[in-house]
Amino acid sequence: MRMLVLTGMLALVVGSVRAQEIRRTPLVLSTSGTAEEPFVFDGHGMIIDLGIDVTAHDWQKQGDLWSSRPEFEKSAAAADVQRAPLFIDEVPLRLVRDRAAEQKAGVAGQVIYAAPEALKAGQAGFSPDGVLYFRWPVGKDPAKAKLILPQPGLASGVSFAGNFITVRNVTAIHAANDGFNIHGHRVGIRLENVKAFSNGDEGISAHETVQMDVVKAEIAWNGSSAGGVADVGDSETTYTDCEVHDNLGAAFFFDGKKHRVTNCRIYRQHQDIVTRGDAVVEQSGNVWEKE
Repeated sequence: MRMLVLTGMLALVVGSVRAQEIRRTPLVLSTSGTAEEPFVFDGHGMIIDLGIDVTAHDWQKQGDLWSSRPEFEKSAAAADVQRAPLFIDEVPLRLVRDRAAEQKAGVAGQVIYAAPEALKAGQAGFSPDGVLYFRWPVGKDPAKAKLILPQPGLASGVSFAGNFITVRNVTAIHAANDGFNIHGHRVGIRLENVKAFSNGDEGISAHETVQMDVVKAEIAWNGSSAGGVADVGDSETTYTDCEVHDNLGAAFFFDGKKHRVTNCRIYRQHQDIVTRGDAVVEQSGNVWEKE
């Protein structure tokens, strides 16, 4: 099978042990294979981390309620209420809207976020001038935790511009959009032993007429209000032996054509599998641990 070799990676060395490669820019895979000979990209543990460490920003602090200064870089989530605007270590903050204020304003499409004093732990909002404010999540120590901002724009960690592509052993983290994003008419997409952690939107998301199989993935702490996985349009996808936990939305959200979830472990999720429209989902052997 053909193998893509990327250059320009940053290799970290700790003592005499070589750590995983860290890539700070999105990965776009555009080389197509065939059904008989798929194009294979094996990251060998590569981490694609698109986050910006803003721990040292001069945060305005009132107890556990923090807010940014005006010069703070605009968050990718400011104009899109579905995405997490910031991560405290691995934990995504949840944007909260003031629906009553929006209804009273009577302006179509206007978004008004909950006032700072109305927020609960782990929740966030934006002021009209773009200031981000949030209340610290339970269990996170402001003296020790890192604050990570997704990059401006809506880049995904890994995107696909070809067919019959297999990706193995890659972790996508801190993308403003999805960890693994698949658009268009794509067939033969396969993800094996990948991890999608702490991305602003979904960990994995297939759109339009994508056909994809995912095996032994871990999908966790992603900030989409839909799910850790969200496959929509006329997509057809399968998930086998996956581990899905701690995402803000459901574990799986399906609005696509046909899907199968088999032998997956789901935990610390309020909902396991959510469907919308005429999506058909086959399930077998899954375990949902609500606590």
